[in-house]
Amino acid sequence: MSSARILRLFELPLLAKELNEQAAQKRTYLIRFFYAGLLFVAACGLFYGNFLKGGGSASGLGQGRHMFQNLVTLQFWSIYLFLPAICCGCLTIEKEHNSLSLLLITTLGPWEIVIQKLLGRLVPMLTFVLLSFPLMAVAYSFGGITEDYLWAGILLLVLTCFQAAALSVMCSAFYPTTVEAFIANYVLLVVLMAIFPFGWGPWLFGRASDLPFWGTALLSTFLVSLSAGFLLGARLFLERRAFVPPKNALLGLFQRLDRFFNDANEVTGGIVLVKDGDPLPALEPVAWRETTKKSLGTFRYLFRVLVVLEAPLIVVCATLGTSQPGGPDLDVVSRLLYGLWCLGGAMIVVHAGSVVASERTRQTLDVLLASPMTGAEILQQKLRGVQRLIHVLLVPFSTIFVFEVWWYQGSAFRWLYLILALGTVAIYLPLLAWLALWVGLKIRSQIKAVLATLAAVACWLVVPVTERAIISDVFGMSIPSWMEALLALNPAEQIAAIEDLNPAALRSIRTMGEEQLSPFAWLWLVNFALYTALWIVLRRRCLRDADRLLGRVEPPPVVPISVTGWDH
Repeated sequence: MSSARILRLFELPLLAKELNEQAAQKRTYLIRFFYAGLLFVAACGLFYGNFLKGGGSASGLGQGRHMFQNLVTLQFWSIYLFLPAICCGCLTIEKEHNSLSLLLITTLGPWEIVIQKLLGRLVPMLTFVLLSFPLMAVAYSFGGITEDYLWAGILLLVLTCFQAAALSVMCSAFYPTTVEAFIANYVLLVVLMAIFPFGWGPWLFGRASDLPFWGTALLSTFLVSLSAGFLLGARLFLERRAFVPPKNALLGLFQRLDRFFNDANEVTGGIVLVKDGDPLPALEPVAWRETTKKSLGTFRYLFRVLVVLEAPLIVVCATLGTSQPGGPDLDVVSRLLYGLWCLGGAMIVVHAGSVVASERTRQTLDVLLASPMTGAEILQQKLRGVQRLIHVLLVPFSTIFVFEVWWYQGSAFRWLYLILALGTVAIYLPLLAWLALWVGLKIRSQIKAVLATLAAVACWLVVPVTERAIISDVFGMSIPSWMEALLALNPAEQIAAIEDLNPAALRSIRTMGEEQLSPFAWLWLVNFALYTALWIVLRRRCLRDADRLLGRVEPPPVVPISVTGWDH
């Protein structure tokens, strides 16, 4: 390697560009602030809980080992949760913007591009790890931690950042779109951790307490080897997969199934159970495109999704209803319901959050804005496929609700459960769709819009549960009734409370007086009214500000021409 090339390598122009762009963005500092706040609040809760369990601050001496282990474990899972989302778009964004080809013809070599892209996304995460060092010092000051164990935890955290970032860069180099790289990143992370647990930070940290520092460093060689393998894969895929056109994997699967069924249908004489809609767009071209050309909008594809979701539910419900003479274990049905909520909510968020952001990514939004349709009409037609998806999801939800109502035929309050359960689906699913659409209108990147919506929903669902756990379990305090009422407004708690309306609970409700039953009724009414109002507000705001949020240029105001002497 020539001296000029070595000097250029240390200049790191691509890394400087990445860091300058991040430094100019307000969200970089907001994310760092919220991450530090959550980290310090969680750590202080853990530390204070140890003091309370020990009977005072003096009894915390010697408990630093437990604090340190909890803190490092929290950091491990934070890295695995956040770093792939940060890194998975480092190269796919260049592909989506058609700028990777320009990057490849510069004087930068493939290795330089990979390493600088890696460092550009790794430096922010390393700053997050640095924020935990003062907390580690606090844990170390309470004793119970050897110096080797402290340095082993720091080493494994840094190596874990490199490993997770290298895996993300490899996925970003292989896949043509950010969404595919994002999904593949987490799937590969789970699979590889299950196959090679000894090559990842949590497994090594669990054995670092009984080893000297050099022993932990020696055990980390396989972790380093995996990281090097990921970087080598990114280098090989960078040029070979640079110009692979993006494909809709789900749509491709459905199209292969179409060809299979069309070939098999020749034996049956060409019977068609459900015909597609009008092959021409008629008066709603955007809605026609969303319901005939998208994988989660076309009826025959949604029907297959329905079969995949509905068939296991029917089998499980039928098995539970016949195999247990004392009655089915409704905890199993409730777990199926919670899983369906997670899956259906994720599908709606991804679909609704991408309807506008995907047009920006493909640079086709300007074509839509050039049409004579208003912004509100464009949004309403773009959501037509999401509405179809919601209608399809109503079927498996109704299957679970009807099964529970059918099994408790002797209960006079079974219809109360059915009304409340259907109310959650009728309100929460459309609210989730309009929330994802609103975030997608605000954020230009498709993957960032989806991640931001999922993060907002996750925080709204998890924060009340965490607050209850901290107040009751960590601090040992009783929760006031007014705080319980506020925490119960959480949709997750509302769904769980409705699922707890079993016969025993219903009998207790039947024996309640009017004064005791009134808080329950008001809680449900306030919850449904609050989220219905939020749904209406989001919908009106999106439709009212559609043109501005879509980026449509407003026409200049018409200036009246004054009458002068020349007019005469």
